[in-house]
Amino acid sequence: MGKFDLVEKYYRRWLSKLPSNDPSLCVLHQRLGVVADDKGEYDTSLKWYQKSLETKMRTHRSYHVNIGNTHNSIIAVHRNKGDRCRALECYNRAMLLFRQAHDEHRPYVPPPPFYNNIGNIYQEENKYFEALDFNEKSLDIHEKHLPADHPDMGGSYNNIGIVHHCLGHYGLALNHYNRSLKIRLKSLPGQHSDIAMAYRNMGPVYEYRDELEQALIYMKKAQTIYEVALPFNYPNVVNIKDDVKRVEDKLKMKKKN
Repeated sequence: MGKFDLVEKYYRRWLSKLPSNDPSLCVLHQRLGVVADDKGEYDTSLKWYQKSLETKMRTHRSYHVNIGNTHNSIIAVHRNKGDRCRALECYNRAMLLFRQAHDEHRPYVPPPPFYNNIGNIYQEENKYFEALDFNEKSLDIHEKHLPADHPDMGGSYNNIGIVHHCLGHYGLALNHYNRSLKIRLKSLPGQHSDIAMAYRNMGPVYEYRDELEQALIYMKKAQTIYEVALPFNYPNVVNIKDDVKRVEDKLKMKKKN
């Protein structure tokens, strides 16, 4: 039995022992949704998240942060399914509910992952300026509420860097990737996959600028971490090997010429 199956079995056993009005039901439903999402069982995940949302709506105000988090989880599952239209519909519906529960003197501020998910969806649709807008909103919230070296700050800078990369703004992309890397090196263990991601994101920018030696340095740093932290057949391990080989081949051709 795999790790996710064991976790699911534990949560289901716990669920079976609780009365139907127990306030912790929404937590269990949320966790079962996370497990199903991690297993790639997206329809099952949506079912659990919807149950969690229904329970929270009965016990919390409609703008409670936990309700916002569940809406965000539902949006993320639709994105994982490749149903970006449905994800955006869920976002707009959630924002309408939140705005109705607030007024101009107490506007609702979604949690940053809410904006991150929507930014990622727009990026996947090649709507880069919309993506940039949402990622910058996320960063703005982080800057107001988190220390400057918090790992989530690194994530926001990384997301903005990716969009600038897609737009061909290589200098801006590197600037944001570097800021992300500095935060992650300071706040995370040295072999953390997010550090590898920062190195890996920087490599192609240097490659596109034809700074192949620098690209190879960052790609190999990413490769070293991935090979320690992940199984040998994990997609990130396989892909970074391909990236390194591609740049090495380019360097060989460049030296021949």
